[in-house]
Amino acid sequence: MLTKGEMNAYDMLKMIEKMNMKYWFPIGATTLYETCLRLEKKDYIENTGESDKKAIYHLTSEGMQELKSTICELFERVDFDSVWFCLAVMYSGVLNKNELKREIGMRTKLLDEYEKGTMENKEIMLKYDPSYIEVCAIDRMLQIIRMEKETLERFAEQVENNVL
Repeated sequence: MLTKGEMNAYDMLKMIEKMNMKYWFPIGATTLYETCLRLEKKDYIENTGESDKKAIYHLTSEGMQELKSTICELFERVDFDSVWFCLAVMYSGVLNKNELKREIGMRTKLLDEYEKGTMENKEIMLKYDPSYIEVCAIDRMLQIIRMEKETLERFAEQVENNVL
């Protein structure tokens, strides 16, 4: 959020609520304030000192480097949930075109491998005539993989055409 400009913790909390991120991650006021203090101690964010009543933060150059590194890690992480991928895409604007293309390529390769392995496991499982309940988690993973691959294809087109 601080890539868009300076902000205090209360405004960040309101933005999180407005974006319905509470459904992705349960983030309360205490957690957010503590996180801001930890990030400030690590020199990732800095209090501008512009207000006596509220700490107004901005992202430091060290914070931007850490953010970029984290976004790349999220692209390279395959999980049973799509939250990490959503966060990587949502904040990928901090990466330049070449970094984005590299991460999209790496993610696509990971998803191809993951999809292949998941399909092989499903085929083995189907030989034993399982109930749908036993297969539904695998089907869900396959749907997530396919949705992410489709998203990456559109995302790559946007990056290539400089539409972002």
